[in-house]
Amino acid sequence: MISESIASLLHKDLSIKVKTIIAHIRDKFNYTVTYRKAWIAKNKAIENMFGSWVDSYHALPQWLMTMQHYLPNVVTILETLPADTPDDVTFHRLFWSFEPLIKGFAYCKPIVQVDGTWLYGKYKGTLLLAVAQDGNDHIFPVAFAIVEGETKEAWNFFLKNLRTYVTPQQHLCVISDRHPSIKSAYDNPANGWNDPTCRHVYCIRHIAQNFMRKFNNKKLRKLVVNMGFAVNQPLHRYYRSKIAAQNTNAIGWLDNIPIAKWTQAFDEGRRWGHMTTNLAESMNNVFKGIRNEPITALVQSTFYKCVVLFQRRATESAAVLQSGQQYSEACQKRIKEAMHKANSHQVIAFDRLNQTFRVMETVNHNEGRPMGRFLLKLGESCCDCGEFQALHLPCSHVIAACSHAAQAYQVHIHDVYKAASVFCVYNNTFPGIQDQSYWPQYYGRRLCPDPAMKRCKRGRPKSTRIRTEMDDEIETLNKCALCRVPGHDRRNCPNSN
Repeated sequence: MISESIASLLHKDLSIKVKTIIAHIRDKFNYTVTYRKAWIAKNKAIENMFGSWVDSYHALPQWLMTMQHYLPNVVTILETLPADTPDDVTFHRLFWSFEPLIKGFAYCKPIVQVDGTWLYGKYKGTLLLAVAQDGNDHIFPVAFAIVEGETKEAWNFFLKNLRTYVTPQQHLCVISDRHPSIKSAYDNPANGWNDPTCRHVYCIRHIAQNFMRKFNNKKLRKLVVNMGFAVNQPLHRYYRSKIAAQNTNAIGWLDNIPIAKWTQAFDEGRRWGHMTTNLAESMNNVFKGIRNEPITALVQSTFYKCVVLFQRRATESAAVLQSGQQYSEACQKRIKEAMHKANSHQVIAFDRLNQTFRVMETVNHNEGRPMGRFLLKLGESCCDCGEFQALHLPCSHVIAACSHAAQAYQVHIHDVYKAASVFCVYNNTFPGIQDQSYWPQYYGRRLCPDPAMKRCKRGRPKSTRIRTEMDDEIETLNKCALCRVPGHDRRNCPNSN
């Protein structure tokens, strides 16, 4: 009865909390059910919607065959293990990506963020994701995988297939946490990432997390984060000196990490301003609901979510292009801010033939650094402020120098920020898939779940990640509910009538 009552709630959100189900039953029937009963009812409702978890494994080969039949150039790599009976095989790993994602990535920023998150269903497992970002700062999914966990073998499987079938380009930057399995898989020559033009860098939030576990000092952690985010070497040295003055052991610990792997000032613009794996973390949150689904429904949901995403983004990007706008909205916003700052700069031309200038700031725009004088070499796309190289967009000094020399600053905007490039990202449609009665029949061996991956311990699986030191980075102050000023609450608010 409970599972039938909450079916409509689960259709809207599979990640609904059990306490919400208990409250719903209490409001509807004036009776409070136990947590265990509500949890069992939720799983029964999911099985009524998608079928049992075991049957979903049985149905997976037919769905993969259906995708290969209807979707041209879809990538599906299924690994199995021997089963107890000759007519069965055991699921081990699955990698998949769609042709529109593969083609669209060629027009995105050349960065790939990889991360993993666990599944919530009856069987344990980890969903691995690779995401990128288009020229309008929108998250772009690239590839998916379901594996047994974040093991070295699982990351080898994911990164090898990612490189082989989805991201074979040069000059890519892979951003991840410092998980040793990811580093081992990236460094493995057999996986194809030994291209000298590619680079593997670390998320600064995970660096800060590891730092906190070692030294347990929040003030130093903030300096470490600022040191990583610093866009130029003088600013990097400034924060380094502040850390060294307080703890020399902390500097020794940081020096053991290759400097180009965690600092923006020394990465030569490979990160495109991305210092964290927030894109992948955000995509994990988007897929939080489908992680409750059985395996075949989960793979299907990634397909249909990508269809909806491409349809919406294609309509938006086409409208921007037809309106005559040359650059993405995110690019125009940054350029507008840079032009506002450039109005107060003073420019001295050293050598117009070589496009060398000196730009002096006269107004402090609160950019986290003091006002300065910066040497700018337009021919080398290099400004001492560091922002030009980091974002591949003209900084305020570039715009001021171009205005001084009567040149167009637009030539220094990277093609990825053009509205035409953003349109090309989503200018690939997903073919439709007919009703299941039209699907090709599968006559191979039956796919079964791995019994070792079944959740045996009592109780529900965790639905939210464990809080770590990274969650303490943003310290929030309690504010009054009336006047929104910190330091008091609404009961003793001095601004209330």
